[in-house]
Amino acid sequence: MSSVNGKKMLKRATLEMSLKPFRSLEQQAIDEVCTEALLQWKSLIAMAESASMLLWISDGSEILTWNGRLETSFEWAKYIGFANEEYFSHIKDKDNPRIARTYTDAPVDMTYADLKRIVASFKRIARERFDVQLEVGATFDAGPEFAYSDFKYKKHPEMNRAELGGRFIALKADYTVVCTWSKLKQDTSSYAAYPSGIPEGTPFGEFLGKQCASFLPELGFDYIWFSNGFALSYFPWTYLGANYDGTSMPLADQAELSANVMSFWDLFKRECPDYRVEIRGTNYGTGMDLAKDYIPMLALYDKKYLEYPAPNSPWGALNFDFGLEMTGYMSRIAELPGDTYPYRFYPNDPWFWQNPWFDLYDREPHDIYCPLSVARLNENGEAESPGIIEILTIDTEYGELNEEGPAEIVPHFKRALADRPDGPGILTWLYPFCELHEAVEASNENSGAAFFHDWFVRNAINEGLPLNTVIGTDVYFSMSAEARSKLKDTILLVSTCWLEGDKAKAIASYVKEGGNVLLYGAARDECLLELLGLRIAEPLEGEFAYKLSGEADMLELEETQARKLRHYGMIADGGFAETLAEAPNDNGTIIGEVRQDGQSRIFALSRSLPEWNGGRVGWVRGSLPFEPSGVTHLPVRQAAEWADAAGAVRVVLQQFGYTIAQNKFEQSSASALMFIKRHDNAFFFVGCKKDTSVSFRLRFPDGEPVITGQTTVVGTGHATYALDRTFHDECRVFVLQECKSQVWCRELSAIPTRTKQSVRQLAISGLIDAALTLYPPFAALEAGLVELRVEHPDGDLIPCERQGNKIIARSVSGTVSVTW
Repeated sequence: MSSVNGKKMLKRATLEMSLKPFRSLEQQAIDEVCTEALLQWKSLIAMAESASMLLWISDGSEILTWNGRLETSFEWAKYIGFANEEYFSHIKDKDNPRIARTYTDAPVDMTYADLKRIVASFKRIARERFDVQLEVGATFDAGPEFAYSDFKYKKHPEMNRAELGGRFIALKADYTVVCTWSKLKQDTSSYAAYPSGIPEGTPFGEFLGKQCASFLPELGFDYIWFSNGFALSYFPWTYLGANYDGTSMPLADQAELSANVMSFWDLFKRECPDYRVEIRGTNYGTGMDLAKDYIPMLALYDKKYLEYPAPNSPWGALNFDFGLEMTGYMSRIAELPGDTYPYRFYPNDPWFWQNPWFDLYDREPHDIYCPLSVARLNENGEAESPGIIEILTIDTEYGELNEEGPAEIVPHFKRALADRPDGPGILTWLYPFCELHEAVEASNENSGAAFFHDWFVRNAINEGLPLNTVIGTDVYFSMSAEARSKLKDTILLVSTCWLEGDKAKAIASYVKEGGNVLLYGAARDECLLELLGLRIAEPLEGEFAYKLSGEADMLELEETQARKLRHYGMIADGGFAETLAEAPNDNGTIIGEVRQDGQSRIFALSRSLPEWNGGRVGWVRGSLPFEPSGVTHLPVRQAAEWADAAGAVRVVLQQFGYTIAQNKFEQSSASALMFIKRHDNAFFFVGCKKDTSVSFRLRFPDGEPVITGQTTVVGTGHATYALDRTFHDECRVFVLQECKSQVWCRELSAIPTRTKQSVRQLAISGLIDAALTLYPPFAALEAGLVELRVEHPDGDLIPCERQGNKIIARSVSGTVSVTW
């Protein structure tokens, strides 16, 4: 299935490829490679309105050294391993097997004319053989690893040094990348845009812009891709940056650092205005990037320098930190610079030894279904999925075009897109894209709040929080009452770090009018304190005893349960200061507390008053279990004796009727990731397990979920499921009953009945005097086609009633046949 109702599933499909498959530069051989590449991915291309090929040529140095003469040879990425190895601390000796070596004994000598022919061949073959108008993109990477670069590291090493506040800054002296606001020294060599040489002090952005303005049209490229955080951060591979070194924050001046970043973009776009720029982004979220590097993404959007946000990071394949991937992805798409956004999948790697689909993923599609469970909500309250799929890459480190990859991968894309979210999940992150930028612009001291804002959610997702819907604050506050009514079945997850004044009052009013909100972070605004029944006391930091009520995860080794917190206010928006108001209201439920030297602070609670029309507010103060550290890619987790407080968010969900608990061996066992998307009125449980021994205990407001194709025991207060290592399972059935029994839901043949031609039949069996709730497809529900019958499709009708988008039958026993 390539389209739905005659409309293509995607706006664009992008394939990415190195030059390694071109082992011969004879025209026939070039055409054969282009044909094979497009043929293997034809079914993906057929899903989209347009297509593109992003070529990984070198590391961008081919643009830097472009002299305007097509007959000139250039260095290209013909290696496996780390080029420019002296810039990597983990490579200590010249015999290290990780040092770059050519992928074949005799790689071709590549000229710009050859590259131009390759670009032209892709476009011609796409048009003639596949009836596709194909764009071709060029790439630029800031780092040293892809190819040897005399320009970057011998002729112009000054471009790899970042100056800020009159001093050079770096976290690792041996690893440097291109600093976009650097200035080049004089160079007498001839370049396309500088035939007489580069004048002293030429800004790098101006130089690259002019070179691209010559290179891109001459070679036939349609756009350029900035890779691995280039043009955003000088520290693309670490959660640290110019503003945070792991021990201190803030370290930099926001105005100066942001201005430096924007100076590159202003110069580049001035010199190369006619070509689209697309970005890979960093490995981190918007708030994370603001905290560590003051990356001015809002300004890039406002100046229309970008048409699309950065896609999801591919780093999850290497570190299994899918909470970080999901957090970063949602933070980027909350607000859009254009009308759609991309999703990127990482099946192969043409530079190094991993080909994730075949080794790191073990052919498991979790990094397809989890990110594609994400949806952003627009101002009409409608769910939007990515309109672009990008494949990094279609060839391996040996230049192989392995047809097994697309044959196995593309069907998962089709299924995920066919079941794409069409409404919010049970949780929707209200993301303050603009407010976070405004906060760090107002004061460098707000860096810690921005840091906490994203990292806490990353931890919560890694602890199993089912968050996969996002809406930007600009979008939310512009919604009409009708549009906002579409949020009635979702819980807004809202940070307090930006919530004050009129916006805090608006959120409080939303709760008092019947909405559900789960807050996290320090509560300071008077309106929020009144809503929660809290007041501010002296802020406390350090070590705390930690108590959390509710149905927690069950541990086989119970004695390993963490019972204490270590809290650092610098990275968590201050100390613990919230305690109960002087006259606490009985309608609040305290879920978590911390104690230190006889003093207590409220850590988590839930509150709902009768006059709130069913509205409820939950709150988790939150903390980050990170230790101060040196230079690391990711934060250093505290020892296992210290709890990760992000797990409290999932516990507070129980106050809203959702139990999503896990059974694990011990505290340090990796939690499973679970996301819950809605499609055509169904609930889809989507997720993955790093530790396959983990299982789930689930209960929803309608009862215990009975997943299609699964068997569970109901009547215990929750349904228990093992689920697969990767799962993408539909659920339309919920059961409430007092007796314990095995219940299963099975898909059966959609046979015709006496009253209609069935489209689908579900059989639910094992019920004992149960309240049965069904969520049929919307069309069948509205047309009155849903029938519940005893035992089989021709059995007696079971009385039921419709309530909104669901059907409820009471006192049901035995087997029920559901058809529509």
